[in-house]
Amino acid sequence: MSCQFADLIAGQFNLPPEERRLLLKTIRHLTRGERRIFFQRLKPREKEFKNYLRIKLAADEEWRWVEITGDSILEKGGEPDLADSLVMDVVGRLKVYRYLREKAEREGIRLKPLANFGGLTMVLLTVMLLTALVLFLRNR
Repeated sequence: MSCQFADLIAGQFNLPPEERRLLLKTIRHLTRGERRIFFQRLKPREKEFKNYLRIKLAADEEWRWVEITGDSILEKGGEPDLADSLVMDVVGRLKVYRYLREKAEREGIRLKPLANFGGLTMVLLTVMLLTALVLFLRNR
């Protein structure tokens, strides 16, 4: 399903087929050469891609994008590819992860270990803030 977003971006920005294929892979699955292409050609244009998707989102329904992205991530066991990540930045990561968790629970699908890091990030952030506060007060 993320093919739709990759096609949308590739069509608008005239991306070659190899760059379009990169949008359908996760960062962890990129080879060294593909990483070089991604960080030299696609990453610098990421802001343009997001602005285009924001404009496109204004015309479409936001919730539909959340469902499409969530279903695409669910097919991969909870790991977003590069196109999904772009859409998640535009729509909102928390909305997508909430939809993903709810649908996975309803259908009984197991996600990969770090797939629902949205909640773990909050726990980590809270622990870091408390640690920083304790260290600050202790060194006073």
